[in-house]
Amino acid sequence: MVERVGVCVVGLGMGYHHAECYSQMKDKVRLYLCDIDEARLNKARDKLQPEGVFTDMEEALASNEVQAIDAALPHSLHAPTALRAAKAGKHFMTEKPIARTLMEADRMIKATEKAGVKFMVAENQRFWPTANRAREFIGKGMLGKVFLVRVYELWLDRVGGWRLQRKYSGGGNLIDSGVHAVDTLRLLGGSDVTGVYAHARREVLLNLQGEDTAFVSVKYENGAMGDLITSWGIQHSGPQARFYVYGSEGALWEFNGLYVQSNKSEEFKVPTRVDVPDQDDFFLETEHFIDCIINDKRPIMDGREGRKDLEVVLAAYKSAKTGRPVKLPLRS
Repeated sequence: MVERVGVCVVGLGMGYHHAECYSQMKDKVRLYLCDIDEARLNKARDKLQPEGVFTDMEEALASNEVQAIDAALPHSLHAPTALRAAKAGKHFMTEKPIARTLMEADRMIKATEKAGVKFMVAENQRFWPTANRAREFIGKGMLGKVFLVRVYELWLDRVGGWRLQRKYSGGGNLIDSGVHAVDTLRLLGGSDVTGVYAHARREVLLNLQGEDTAFVSVKYENGAMGDLITSWGIQHSGPQARFYVYGSEGALWEFNGLYVQSNKSEEFKVPTRVDVPDQDDFFLETEHFIDCIINDKRPIMDGREGRKDLEVVLAAYKSAKTGRPVKLPLRS
């Protein structure tokens, strides 16, 4: 059993927060950093005091001190980086989405499984304490039969750089920050998605090749319905819950806290706020990755789970383009 894992965070934009989390796990992690931007790399080194830094990922892949790669790179680099990590025998975590296409995702899954390394998608909302507490109430039957789930991911974000071009990002808002909402929709629905109908538009970020706003409606295998709205173009979203779940015997929702109403419990006859631990989902996510390596566990957000999120996104893009519902599974 590995006692301390040498983890190299590659890409110190979004990856910087990952590196901050690892820096708090000195009993489990030896932290290394990698970025082609030397100024950014040096700034992170000064703040986090890693055990080493690299300006070239090949150096990290060749290092015997590094057992795992945590990559926060443009979407177009997710697949090739995973393949390089697997070839080098390194455990691998990539920022969401898993990839731009199902073919890329399948290559990543196949390569990491063949290499016998852990593969995880860094979907922090899978570790969101509020959503997981909500799932506990659903699992206990407090809402009766769940028939409708709604999820929102709304804000104003002036994205730039590689995110503006579809060939690098794979789309627009939905495949990027919107994939968080997709994962939460799947998580709370408690079942695989079997059908998708969607609209996608560009209304505010006119220099963006992809969409800045999307509406996605889904059918679940268990018979429930769900929808999500995601956007980078909201000037002011106002007071807005992040999700709602409706069942035959009650409902729950997130609105600056988790609220539950249930006909099956005297405690929750009226809407009642539920205590949820104040935990950093990014820390929980990175901690889980390390735990899976040390204790030889399968990540709860592994490549196959990440692929399911991507499949819903790509089905939504197909539906928005054709104006028709799309059935799952899709072909690679």
